[in-house]
Amino acid sequence: MRKKYCDQESVFEHIWRNVDRDGLWDGSATTLAEKFRVSEDEMHEVLGELCDGRHVEKLVPGKYMIVKWREPDDDDEEDEQQ
Repeated sequence: MRKKYCDQESVFEHIWRNVDRDGLWDGSATTLAEKFRVSEDEMHEVLGELCDGRHVEKLVPGKYMIVKWREPDDDDEEDEQQ
């Protein structure tokens, strides 16, 4: 099987697609390492870079939040105002 490309953009895209309505993602370096077929240490590094860049924030172990998340309802309200 082919190894998925493991960079900040790819990991962030995966997190973005798997967040809940509030922008929260239940996952860890372990689950991402399995998904991207890389070591857990390598994934910790990528997640650390995403946190340092203020793209995601680690709330508690296994729970991350996208920093600039707009709730789906925000989009609907904006459309109505225009």
